[in-house]
Amino acid sequence: MSASSQALGPRERPDRMMRPRIGIGDLPLAMAYVYVAVMAGAVFVLEPALIDGSGAMGANFSLVVPLALVAFGQTLAMLTRGIDLSVGGVISVSSALLATHLDARGWLLLPELLAIVGLGVVIGCINGLVIAFTPIQPFIVTLATWSIWDGVAFGFLPIEGGTVSPTLINASTGGFLGVPKSVWIVVLLFLFWRWLRSTRFIEDLVAIGSDQTRARLLGVRIAKRKIQAYAIIGLLAALASIWVTAQTQAGSPNGGDQFILNSVAAVVIGGTSIFGGKGSAASSIMGSIAFLLIPILVFALNLTSFWSIFFEGLVLIVAVTFNSIIQTRAQR
Repeated sequence: MSASSQALGPRERPDRMMRPRIGIGDLPLAMAYVYVAVMAGAVFVLEPALIDGSGAMGANFSLVVPLALVAFGQTLAMLTRGIDLSVGGVISVSSALLATHLDARGWLLLPELLAIVGLGVVIGCINGLVIAFTPIQPFIVTLATWSIWDGVAFGFLPIEGGTVSPTLINASTGGFLGVPKSVWIVVLLFLFWRWLRSTRFIEDLVAIGSDQTRARLLGVRIAKRKIQAYAIIGLLAALASIWVTAQTQAGSPNGGDQFILNSVAAVVIGGTSIFGGKGSAASSIMGSIAFLLIPILVFALNLTSFWSIFFEGLVLIVAVTFNSIIQTRAQR
């Protein structure tokens, strides 16, 4: 070996070791794309009108938006080895407020929507503070806040109904450049994740979920990052509530409860580890699409709604089993 090659070798090796590599452990994150491709292809063959460029696609895709928003936030919690059940309460209380106390029109509606988003952020910060500075597990903390905010929602709106601002309804319907607004929102979520994943914020969340003690020794500000993560989760849940309320044109005091387990299912289907330290919000969004394609596929197969629940459970079991096997092999 020449002297020049000996001099270059030590400097090149660390760079190669630090370069991100895609290994078998990343396979679960890619499987959500496979699930979507397979199910969408099957639906297109069986009933093309359900996912083609007609109004049916916009109507079906509008269901993806709130689940994708909540699953995005849930991914951040699970990266830190946590979970957020309070998203149901955030959506419910926001929906109740939108249908009972916020009825402005035109640009006057904007401050009211910002107030709803601000409420979601405050709720998220409360969760983050308790989780960061007490030994109570995130599951227990967010279970409690979910119940509290669901109760507040019932105080504002005892039954489903209320009045939703026409401006908000009009803003959430229709399309832009011939593409449904729901599709644009999902695209923006993908772009947001593409930017966010390159920041120190996501690196710190991954470090916390992988080994919190080691992350602290490396200088990660654990409490700050957890508060920030749960604040973003609350913000995204509030945005999901705004979309759901506008689409249904009514408030619901428990309308957010369905998004709790569904968001966890979407994140797991997307390949994010329930043990923290590994995940992708983009894959969680694809998991949301896959999860909502199941009832569409069942309809295309002309089966009863029972089969939707059956296949949702089946896909979830398959995803969890596959992810566990791949993670075990990757560790070996």
